[in-house]
Amino acid sequence: MRGARASIHLFMGWHATPALIAGEGERVQELAFAPILRFAAFARQTDTAMRLDEGALLVAEVARPGLQQARYIQEIDALAAEVWAALGPSARLLRADQANRRETAQRVLETMTDTLGKRENFHGADETLADPRNSFLDEALQRRQGLPITLSIIYLEVARRLGAPLQGVGLPAHFMVKWPLSAAEGGDLYVDVFNRGVLLDGPSCERFILRLLTPQTASAFDPTWTRPLNTRQILTRVLYNLKLVYLHRGDTTSALDVVDRLVLLRPDLPQELRDRGLLRLAMGESLLAAADIAAYLERAPNAPENGRLRRRIEATREVRAKLN
Repeated sequence: MRGARASIHLFMGWHATPALIAGEGERVQELAFAPILRFAAFARQTDTAMRLDEGALLVAEVARPGLQQARYIQEIDALAAEVWAALGPSARLLRADQANRRETAQRVLETMTDTLGKRENFHGADETLADPRNSFLDEALQRRQGLPITLSIIYLEVARRLGAPLQGVGLPAHFMVKWPLSAAEGGDLYVDVFNRGVLLDGPSCERFILRLLTPQTASAFDPTWTRPLNTRQILTRVLYNLKLVYLHRGDTTSALDVVDRLVLLRPDLPQELRDRGLLRLAMGESLLAAADIAAYLERAPNAPENGRLRRRIEATREVRAKLN
């Protein structure tokens, strides 16, 4: 597979097209390219066109290339149908003119948490959070557990199917979902999906988050933390979690696969080019590493680590010159 991986990274570094590599005619390379090509096509969409469930399942291809999306999409469909049935006559509250009322939010969220958190047993992962399976949507659907953000994706996708205005919120140390409500309606309602769907009002959410943080991290709650995230931002956080897990485990190959996707999803974040370059150096792919780091230096010319990066690339070039 090393030849296939080198070809993948050549594609990622130099933007080769499938037509350029088709002449190789190796099935293993075609299979190796497919997941990253699918993710690249997804990442090119506008923010509003992106579907969160589709993107999360494409992320899961880091571990299981070629997984059957339809199976998991249908399972989320079934969960939404179960919540709808549980709502019964209360489903009428989901009309557009009722969605901004606290009564609606309370009734729908209680039904969702009862169905998903209690009846279907979706809950926070019991084992260490440093397990990459906890970041994958297919695993969360099969095992009924995962990280707060992974479980939140399930709630968000069920809500989208119901027509409920649930939003993802990237609070520090703990992802949640919320139903936006005006101050006149008592303010936003939050759901802690990790703890089987506990409902929190604004002040309760603030106290919960501050208990998770150290005084050095934050001494007061920042209202900007509650801003809703779009699909691209949510998937970025999923990929960041995976990147840290794989780096902690010393799995450079998987970390590089994750950063490949971050570069595609977030071309506005030059630090991912830097990190991909450093991972490529660790993998012995010095030419591609030099290209990534050169691109990073051009986009972030005043970054404090630039001198160190230039020295590392120069040292690599010297080693290659001696070998040749």
